[in-house]
Amino acid sequence: MLKFQKFLILLIWIAPLLSAQKMAVSTKFGGDVQVKKYDVDTFIPIKSTVTIFHNGDIIRTGEDAFITVVFLDDKSQVKLWEKCELTIQGTKDGKGLSKNLTMDFGQLKAEVNPQRKGEFRIATPVSVMGVKGTDFWIISDAATGDKLIGLTGAVELTNNLTRISVTVTANQTGISKADGTLDVFETKREDLESLPEDDIDDTEEGHEIRIPFINSQGESKILIIEY
Repeated sequence: MLKFQKFLILLIWIAPLLSAQKMAVSTKFGGDVQVKKYDVDTFIPIKSTVTIFHNGDIIRTGEDAFITVVFLDDKSQVKLWEKCELTIQGTKDGKGLSKNLTMDFGQLKAEVNPQRKGEFRIATPVSVMGVKGTDFWIISDAATGDKLIGLTGAVELTNNLTRISVTVTANQTGISKADGTLDVFETKREDLESLPEDDIDDTEEGHEIRIPFINSQGESKILIIEY
């Protein structure tokens, strides 16, 4: 059974948040998870459940590791599984945030809320995925290509070599290969069974995250997220 984490943002100051380059926060992790901050050259282990991620940070998971990352502007989340590497990037789009994530390899589950402002895109060495509001899995290998398994909604899958695009919807699997091949077919039972067991309990209630930041007037504010 799929489980979805629900968040309530009680206080949001979008412009100050972006000027401070804070984009996302982790809510749970396990195993060897490392981050390379945007202003340093080396990866360091993540030791705190609540870790703030800035524009340009790179997250890497080791064997049997995972981390859940929630974006502060719209509560969309991505869950990185073992042997995955993801760069978090974004740009202001009016009062919203266009998220342009780069996934070099690994397995990732995304639960993307409808985007009122900006885009949500995930790029790999082989493909680009444009998302409006949907849940899906990505299994990426730079040498062979990408497998995109749609759970809800629709994702536009574009092959970088040919620039050809297809739409992958619920119960469909898109295959984008390094040689330019692009195909969509009904998801097979074995494809679902091969995915990591998504049994991490993200449905707990009564937890609170407080994120301090400075607004454009130099005032100290607190962003409160309850989950």
